[in-house]
Amino acid sequence: MSDQPPEWARNLEKAAIEAARAVERAGRALGKAVEQAQRTAKAQAAMAAAYQADLDGLEDVLRSLPAEQVRDISAAAAMVTATADRVLAQTPKTTAS
Repeated sequence: MSDQPPEWARNLEKAAIEAARAVERAGRALGKAVEQAQRTAKAQAAMAAAYQADLDGLEDVLRSLPAEQVRDISAAAAMVTATADRVLAQTPKTTAS
């Protein structure tokens, strides 16, 4: 008899190792997706507070974020401003009836 496990046992072990690696990769991907969703939700909270003119709420949200995300939100807000101004400039003026 051989001290080696049978081939089916070695194959099963290899499959289990590959499955564990796949679960680990999936867990990392899920963690990144959850982190991105949290960042997006916080940015949306900031924009909602700004849209509602809730300056205190806006400051509270921004102060709770890392500086990098506040810079990203600032850049996005500038893009919204520039795009909205461009769209408004292209929109025909209507007169009140």
